Amino acid sequence: MQKVTPLQIYMLFTQFLYATTVGFYIRPLAREAGFSAWISVFLGSIAGMLLVYLTYRLAVKRPTQFFGQYGQDIMGKPIHILLTVIMVFSFLFSASYILRELLGLMAAFYLQGTPTWAVAALFGICIARVVRSGIGTIFRGAQGLFFFSVISAISIPFLVNKKMNGDMAIALLTNIDPPGIWNGTILMTALFGEMVVILFFFPHFAQVNKTMKSLGWATFTSVIITLCGFVSILLLFGPDLTANLTMPTLEMIRYVKFGSFFQNLDPLLIVFWLYSMFIKISLFLYTAVIGLTHILGLKDHKPLSTLMTAAMVILSLYMVRSVVELDHLLQNGELAFLLITEMIPLLYLIVDWIRSFRMRRQSGIS
Repeated sequence: MQKVTPLQIYMLFTQFLYATTVGFYIRPLAREAGFSAWISVFLGSIAGMLLVYLTYRLAVKRPTQFFGQYGQDIMGKPIHILLTVIMVFSFLFSASYILRELLGLMAAFYLQGTPTWAVAALFGICIARVVRSGIGTIFRGAQGLFFFSVISAISIPFLVNKKMNGDMAIALLTNIDPPGIWNGTILMTALFGEMVVILFFFPHFAQVNKTMKSLGWATFTSVIITLCGFVSILLLFGPDLTANLTMPTLEMIRYVKFGSFFQNLDPLLIVFWLYSMFIKISLFLYTAVIGLTHILGLKDHKPLSTLMTAAMVILSLYMVRSVVELDHLLQNGELAFLLITEMIPLLYLIVDWIRSFRMRRQSGIS
């Protein structure tokens, strides 16, 4: 199998990070932090990268082995299986959550009247094929529309700059809300920390010594894209209205100058978002599938791909009944669960350090 290059890592995780942030998390970020949200984005990206770096330190100690192979040597088989099951369910739940967000968007704006289960089934078929094809297909697929996706995400704010209220810009420096910054930072830490999924397919990376550099640039790029969109939306609508809009980014697109070619770009933007979000859902689901494959001792992940995709689709359909409940779930369960999951590799790293220290000490005594 062809190895994943550092450039492919950068391209995938750039889209992985900003796709859902710009698409779905502008509203909760505005609600929590208001004009101070830009600080939360910076702090959250740093904290998230710290979690990813510690995960990288664990994986790079055994770059040719899969986590499922050496994890039980660190924690013991029963504890390793328990922790891996927690991580597998967390990634499966995250994939289902994003899919549910996507279904809500399509039902509200583009496929009104279409049964949600039908849309979910079609999306599930596409995702199942990608996951079944393997990690190489997912990373190569992320290269397909990378430049179109990034350029569209950055250019839209500049097309509405004449509609922005420049007088509100000073509030970005004066309206500092420490509790809001803390809540926003927790949200962004969880989102940027999602890159800990690299633990499960680290041996597929071609140049492991450049992995953190690629992830760092992906984080930097996604922070710039996120701030471009978020600040533009704040200067258009203000934090209160932004926090109550169903899809702030789509509302921003409607402010593009009347008669402009870009006025009707929202379907095209949705195509780019769909592509990026399919990549993210596929990577989450693949991580869950490969984790379960290692637990069960299977040699191939393909037999579990369809089963796990079906579980994801069913979970996305029945986890909540409305967008309001989806927001409530994010603030009262999903966010904390995701953060706990992202800290599990840290537990392995600490235990591994302790074991290594004891072994060196015993070797020195003998």
